[in-house]
Amino acid sequence: MTVYHRIASSFLRDSIARAALARRACLSGISARAVAPLGCRGFSTLGCSVFDSPKYKKFIEDAKKSYGGNREVDAAMAEMLTSKPLVLFMEGSLDHPKSLCAGNLSKIFSSLQITGIHTVDLLQHPEILGYLCTHLNESVRTVLFKDGQPMLDYDLIMELFKKGTLLQALEVPARKGDPSTHKHFKGFLPIANY
Repeated sequence: MTVYHRIASSFLRDSIARAALARRACLSGISARAVAPLGCRGFSTLGCSVFDSPKYKKFIEDAKKSYGGNREVDAAMAEMLTSKPLVLFMEGSLDHPKSLCAGNLSKIFSSLQITGIHTVDLLQHPEILGYLCTHLNESVRTVLFKDGQPMLDYDLIMELFKKGTLLQALEVPARKGDPSTHKHFKGFLPIANY
């Protein structure tokens, strides 16, 4: 048993050291290719902030250009935000998250058994990302709208989840189970997304 613990802790030490070195390299202006041999998978997640990445900044600029005040996008967004009580804009979907943050959100909403969330993949719809960045006046990656108003971003969702008050903040009732469900599975959705 202790052998496994030593392997895990040494791997963790190496991962932290590699991440710290990659972050210093990123902040000092060294390209990501130069530190790629370090084996830091998900460099932007472990190394420096995604918001500091030149690729992300260019992606946001391109998204704002693709939106460009388009009235069709405005109308579609207004209709979607008024017709859906909970809309989550994220990288990917709850069934197929495309980033570490999106994966965490998928696990959170699956474990809390929250249903009725409409998700929009910002990577597939850059004009919607441009709409959000323009109307919220900041670069966004994840934002949750409730009843047409921006309510929570990723950091607030994580904070409320850790405190155990996310369901109360979203004003979502606890899920009631089907009476025919076995007693061990009452109140749970049949499948978890993670």
